[in-house]
Amino acid sequence: MVDIKVEENYYSLPPECIFSLAARNNPKRSYLFVSKLIGKHIPVRPRVPLITGFLLASRLAQNLNITVDSGVDNEQVKQAAEALVNDFDFDIEAVIEKPIYHFPGKALFIGFAETATALGHSVFTSFTGDIQYLHTTRETLEGSSETVYFTEDHCHAPDQRCLINNIGLIKGNDLLVLIDDEITTGNTCLNIIKTIQAKFPQPKYAILTILDWRSKTAQEKYGRLERELGVRIEVISLVKGSFDSQGDSPAVNSSLTALSGSIPKVNVMHQPMDFMYYPASPGGINKTYLGYTGRFGITVDASNDLYLEAKRIGRKLAQTRSGARTLCLGTGEFMYIPFLIARFMGDGVWVQSTTRSPVHPCLKDDYAVKYAIPFADPFRPDIKNFVYNIPPHYYDEVFIFWERNVQPEQVAPLVLALKSLGVTWISFVIFCR
Repeated sequence: MVDIKVEENYYSLPPECIFSLAARNNPKRSYLFVSKLIGKHIPVRPRVPLITGFLLASRLAQNLNITVDSGVDNEQVKQAAEALVNDFDFDIEAVIEKPIYHFPGKALFIGFAETATALGHSVFTSFTGDIQYLHTTRETLEGSSETVYFTEDHCHAPDQRCLINNIGLIKGNDLLVLIDDEITTGNTCLNIIKTIQAKFPQPKYAILTILDWRSKTAQEKYGRLERELGVRIEVISLVKGSFDSQGDSPAVNSSLTALSGSIPKVNVMHQPMDFMYYPASPGGINKTYLGYTGRFGITVDASNDLYLEAKRIGRKLAQTRSGARTLCLGTGEFMYIPFLIARFMGDGVWVQSTTRSPVHPCLKDDYAVKYAIPFADPFRPDIKNFVYNIPPHYYDEVFIFWERNVQPEQVAPLVLALKSLGVTWISFVIFCR
C-alpha cells in the first residue's frame, strides 16, 4: 500500500490525471508511479508529452525570471494546463516553432533514459538561445570523446551514461538542467551531479520533474551535497509531496500476451533523415544511430530541422493510414521523434513506447498496467522488453518506430501478440540502416 500526500500542485493538476500505481518485479522498489503524461507505459494523445514538457519549461522560466515582451505566454501556459486536465487540444506546435523563452546564458539540458528522453526534449524545445539537449543512454557505444557514467540505484537497469561527443557541450555552461518524470529518493540526480562535477564542474544545476516525492531526509542530502561541492542545486516540479509505502508488491493476476507461430505480413517503411551519426563499434562494424534523438547532443537549429522533418514524415504516414484508431509505438529511448511525427498523422492517434521496466499486469480498474506483451530486444536478445496496456480489439493499426533497422522476425513475439489482439495492420517505420 502507498499512502500519498500532495503538498504543492503548481498548476492544480488532479493527481489522477498525472499518475497511477502499479507493482513491479524489482526487489529494490516493488511499486511504480506510472505516469499518464509521458507516453511510456500508458498510451496518450501525441500532444500530452509535448504539453507536459512545455509546463515544466514554464516552471523553469519562472524560476529564472525569464519573461517575454507580451503577456501571451501566461495565457498559453494556463491553456496548456487546462488541456491536460480536460483532454482538449492545444497548439503546442506554436511553442515548438517559436519558443517563447530565451535562455540568457549557456545551458545544457539532459533528459534521463529511457523514460524521460521525450520529456527532456519537449522541455528543451520550449527554449531558444545558446542551449543544447542531450539524453542519457543505456546503449553501449564506442567512439565518443568522453563518457560520463552514473547509476540509477533503484532501477532494473541501473547503469547509464552521457556520451560527450563534443566537449563544448558540457563546458562553460551557466546552468545544467536535469529532467526526469519522477524523483523519490533523488539519488539518481545526486549520482550524476557528483560524476559530472568531478570531471566538468558546473556552477548551477536545476532538476525538473513532474513528481517530487523526496522525504525531508532526502532533501537534506541535497543541501549537504551543495555545501560539499560548492554548487547550487534546485529542484523544480509540477507536483511536490510525500508518500509512505508499506508491505510487498500485491499478488496480481498476470495478463501477459505472448504467442508463437508464423509471422503475419508487416509493412516495412524506411524514412531516412539527413542528420545521422555513425559511431565506431568493436570489430570495425558501424552501428547507425539518428543524431536528431539528442543521444549525442543536439542544438536548437538541429531541433528546428527535426521539427520540419517530423512534420513531413507525419503527413506522409497519415496518407498510409487505414484505420480509425492508430497507435504510434516508440521503442526504448526512441520516443520524442515518433511522438512528434504522430502529432501530424491526423485524428484517432495515440502514442507510447516499449520499455525495459518489468511491471506486473493486473486486470483491476484502479491499476495502472492491465496488459503486457514481452519480447526480446532485437539487438540484445538477453534483454527483455515490454509493451503495456494494449487491450484486445482496441487499435486498428500500429506503427512501430525503430531508430535502427529491425526485421519482423527479430521481434516475432511482439508482432504475433499485436495480431492476436486484433490489430489488422502493422507497419515498421525505420530511420537508419
